[in-house]
Amino acid sequence: MEKLEGPNMFSEERRRHILEIIEKDDRVNTKYLCEKFNTTPVTIRKDLAILEEKGELLRTHGGAIQGKKLYQGLALSEKEKMFLEEKNRIVKNAVNLILPGDTIILDSGSTISLLAKEIRNLSGITIITNAVNIAYDLSKSNNVIILTGGHLKKDSMTLTGPLADVVLNRISAGKLFFGVDGIDFGVGLTTPDIMEANTTRCMMAIAGEKILLVDSSKIGRRSLAVISKIDEIDQIITTKKFTEKEIKKFTNLGVKVKIV
Repeated sequence: MEKLEGPNMFSEERRRHILEIIEKDDRVNTKYLCEKFNTTPVTIRKDLAILEEKGELLRTHGGAIQGKKLYQGLALSEKEKMFLEEKNRIVKNAVNLILPGDTIILDSGSTISLLAKEIRNLSGITIITNAVNIAYDLSKSNNVIILTGGHLKKDSMTLTGPLADVVLNRISAGKLFFGVDGIDFGVGLTTPDIMEANTTRCMMAIAGEKILLVDSSKIGRRSLAVISKIDEIDQIITTKKFTEKEIKKFTNLGVKVKIV
């Protein structure tokens, strides 16, 4: 183990190194940090306490784990302006997975909304969606559109809640295309809204293949409501340049990764 300067290292520099270690390994223990920085447990515990207060990590017995502040979400109109080039690369790849005669589910969200615009040029597909804007965009296409009922969340144009869930529980589909607000190896797939999370879980339960579309900003981020563990999806299409270690994690979970 390479040791870094101890007593003379600036506190901020040491804390930055601590965050880099946790970013790489997901967790770290106090004894390891004391040896690496040649300093005392008291100093390391103080560093971890300060970093926890800033929302950068979560202290555990004998160390710390990743612990960034929960992502609160944005309105659809704001999301549509962000990472547009990445999202377009993702959807132009994802649309190739849709074949004539397919029955697919399109969840709500800015990336899936872009995918819907690509689907307008296709025909012979049955499309189930809980997104009002997506149903409207596809209304003039030569496809069958099934719009779930439910409570309208106006900032995302999404139908969620018990009515949407009842409809979804009575149908089935071959493929689900969906996005999330955060994906974390420890927590799983997350979104800020609890009802949206439950509706997405219903979609996952009735879909034969679950395909997650996420730009690089979603990786390593967490929100309040957990949708599922990562091993419940079949494929992820993303712009994130994963390390070999991260790719191996996905492979061990049975998830195919496509980087575009």
